[in-house]
Amino acid sequence: MENSLNTIQQLVANFKSNEAAYLASNYSESQVRQDFIDKFFTALGWDVTHTKQFNPYAQEVKIENRVTMPGTQRRADYAFSIAPNFDQIKFFVEAKKPSRSLANADDYFQTIRYAWNTKIPIAVLTDFEEFHILDCRYKPNIKTALERRIGEYRYTDYADKEIFAKIFHLFGREAVAAGSLEKYAAGLPKKGTKQVGGIQPVDDAFLEELDEYREILAKAFKKTNEALQGDELTEAVQRTIDRLVFIRFLEDKGIEDKQIISIEDPKTAWKSFVTICKRFEPKYNGLVFKSHRILDSGEFHSPDGAAFATICQKISDPSSPYDFNFIPISILGSIYERFLGKVVHATEKRVKVEEKPEVRKAGGVYYTPEYIVRYIVKETVGKLIEGKKPEQIALMAFADIACGSGSFLIEVYAQVLEYHLQYYMNHPESVGKDVLFERDGKKYLTLKKKKEILTNNVYGVDIDFQATEVTQLSLYLKMLENATMNDAHQFVLFRETILPDLRQNIICGNSLIGRDILEGDLFSSVDESKLKPMNYEDAFPIILKRGGFDAIVGNPPYVRPHNLEDNVKEYFWKHYRTFVKKSDLYCCFIEKAIKSVRLHGLVSYIVSDGWLRLDSFEELRIFMLSNCIIKELVELPEKVFAEATVKTGIFITQKNISEIKYNDINIVSFDEQGNKFVFVKSIKQQYFNDTYKNIFDTSLFGDIKKLKDKIVSNSLTLGSLLNIQFGLKTGDDTKFISNKSETKDHKPLLRGENVQRYSYKYVGEYVWYVPDKMKLHRKTARPGDKNRFEQTKILIKDTSTKLSGTIDYNNYYVKDVLVLTKKPNISLNLEFILGVMNSKMMRYYYETSFPTLHVQNDELSSLPFRSLELMNPIDKTIHDKIVKLVNQILESKQKLSAAKTDGEINRLDLLCASIDRKIDEAVYELYGLTEDEIKIVKGEN
Repeated sequence: MENSLNTIQQLVANFKSNEAAYLASNYSESQVRQDFIDKFFTALGWDVTHTKQFNPYAQEVKIENRVTMPGTQRRADYAFSIAPNFDQIKFFVEAKKPSRSLANADDYFQTIRYAWNTKIPIAVLTDFEEFHILDCRYKPNIKTALERRIGEYRYTDYADKEIFAKIFHLFGREAVAAGSLEKYAAGLPKKGTKQVGGIQPVDDAFLEELDEYREILAKAFKKTNEALQGDELTEAVQRTIDRLVFIRFLEDKGIEDKQIISIEDPKTAWKSFVTICKRFEPKYNGLVFKSHRILDSGEFHSPDGAAFATICQKISDPSSPYDFNFIPISILGSIYERFLGKVVHATEKRVKVEEKPEVRKAGGVYYTPEYIVRYIVKETVGKLIEGKKPEQIALMAFADIACGSGSFLIEVYAQVLEYHLQYYMNHPESVGKDVLFERDGKKYLTLKKKKEILTNNVYGVDIDFQATEVTQLSLYLKMLENATMNDAHQFVLFRETILPDLRQNIICGNSLIGRDILEGDLFSSVDESKLKPMNYEDAFPIILKRGGFDAIVGNPPYVRPHNLEDNVKEYFWKHYRTFVKKSDLYCCFIEKAIKSVRLHGLVSYIVSDGWLRLDSFEELRIFMLSNCIIKELVELPEKVFAEATVKTGIFITQKNISEIKYNDINIVSFDEQGNKFVFVKSIKQQYFNDTYKNIFDTSLFGDIKKLKDKIVSNSLTLGSLLNIQFGLKTGDDTKFISNKSETKDHKPLLRGENVQRYSYKYVGEYVWYVPDKMKLHRKTARPGDKNRFEQTKILIKDTSTKLSGTIDYNNYYVKDVLVLTKKPNISLNLEFILGVMNSKMMRYYYETSFPTLHVQNDELSSLPFRSLELMNPIDKTIHDKIVKLVNQILESKQKLSAAKTDGEINRLDLLCASIDRKIDEAVYELYGLTEDEIKIVKGEN
């Protein structure tokens, strides 16, 4: 920092010595940038003048030098990123000339608008004389823009070592690379609510706006077109909004002149809009402006002009917070993904916008975070095209067969475009006609080439027609991302349409149900129109003839079987071997994807990680182990989806059966601090052929595998020693559970939450118990045999990722608890078995092998228990030692629950900890663990 400070102090001295000249009105913005601002950020470690980063496509500092026409939008003066993620902007800097005051609403609003639309929390406004740090988390509003300043320095402050250190450790290149801005933004206060100017990201804000437009348009359309039903209104409103968004995009990108502002007059608003759309239809073609059977029919009556004009005015207002020159297409995708979760419902007199039933059941729409989308596509599509020539890539097909709004397909398209550009830059001899053009010293792919790549390489399927429409819209926007008015004019000049027809690429159909549903009586004609069956051979004949897709990626729907209609479940059970009771719909998508890629093709999905370990996904694991090389398993953080509780992971597989036995699976995790994916270890795929039910135990590696093999060797399974049964399941507690005293039909009850390690707490509840054999109208749900309760038994709570149990000597009935009772002729004491189960070693074995929310019967059954012969004095000694220690801890825990004073509680806590440690040591001895192996169990190795 010292060298940087010295440089800054010299800049300060230079400015001070000629301050009057620098503050004069004729000293321009370009001059202050060259004389001071460039040098300021260079001193902070940034390669502002590109003395090291020569490649214009791989520069951490992007500088905007374009001369712009009055009234047009432009980019921020500086955009800073960190290699190799040059498209992920960390912060913006907007420069002004020093003669004017920085503290003005227009400049603040402009700077905040750049950042907010890109979801960047912090931006800088500076003329070197002053340095203002702005909070850009709030929706831009020119009236409150001046309230967003969170830091302010004058140039003389820069020379102060302490003040400069604050700037250096926030905006210095190495600090930014280490996450300084994210940490700083996370620590900022969150003032107000979104209704009164509080924090609201651009995607949430624009989604609210689109929802508002949808409701206004739906009511306006219904008012003048009473015969329109819900599906028709949904589609007509969707297409209108798509056209408005697309036009606004064309305007903000400078591809078209401003159009919508001229149609604010309520009397002519709709007519003017229709005229514009008709004029754009032959020019852009594609789906957006294509004649629509409702909107563009002679029978459609114009909506209320005032309502439509209001929407036009809002979306085109120059002071609007939205700037489509900055909103990334991926963010638009996230907005639309949630927007598609609602439909218009119409009755004869009323219109209402409602969530789709499947969205309500799922608790909302979950949009895949961009960093995950990017990683999946890079590790599949990116790997497949690497080293290939454009003519080879032209014959490749990449798909998402549950594409939603198209987030994965946008990234597929983006990465294929980027590869082509880099290839042509590196191989200028292969650049043919209409491939590249140059602007502002940089080369770009022509619209013609981008159009060709889009139609050759990108494919999608979704059952929702609106989703396929939005996917096409998003891909069109991506294609036009760097286009100009001149680029568009070239197409018109040669009488070509700008946008491709994607109806053969993006298909509305059912990825999982084929046309064979018409052959039986399983589905009615109504079901057929709702289910939209599709044969891949009909939808993608050329791709299927080539052997299938080269890669399929995505985030398929997660739907449990009980949430599907009976006839749909029956179809899936018949057609998909991986779809079994208690599995998930995503099994079908995985199986279909693997069958639909060509040999050596790749499949990668983000799904719930339950498939790795749960019993109900055993068939899926077997299917994948038999048909694929599993290249990667990626462990993701707990909260990938903000509103969802399900834990997810990524898998990457290659369709290949010849090399499976030689394959090593890479285990990768996501480092949230470093915001990057990190290789952890490799595990041989064949290991999982030998695990219990082919569970993907990702802890298997080196010494850990040897340790687990040792624990299993010379052991019996717990299931061979004990009967393992579930306790009661009472769906409606108010019917079955009460505080009545014990009667013939009311039994004292323990719940899972009452059961702990070596103890339980009875809270006075009773369960109404009626056995199956009694034919009463109301029965206890899943009563089973009462004998499993009315004996001494081990209790294991079933809702826990940890193995926790105790012994019940008092014949309690139990709910959300597994009941373990001795099989006949088993001489081992229950106390001995409990001690081993509760030991650190067995907990380690269980929790690394079966990290699930619910303890499962079969998983417990598979636990390895060392075989003992009690006639052998050595075996009996260790057995009796553990029994004695367990009796001691059970007694101590009972006393602890009744203790009244802090002193007594402290004494008993220490005693229980000591006994617990002795039980652990006895179990280590029982299994013959070495010091190094004990360290693994304890997490010390």
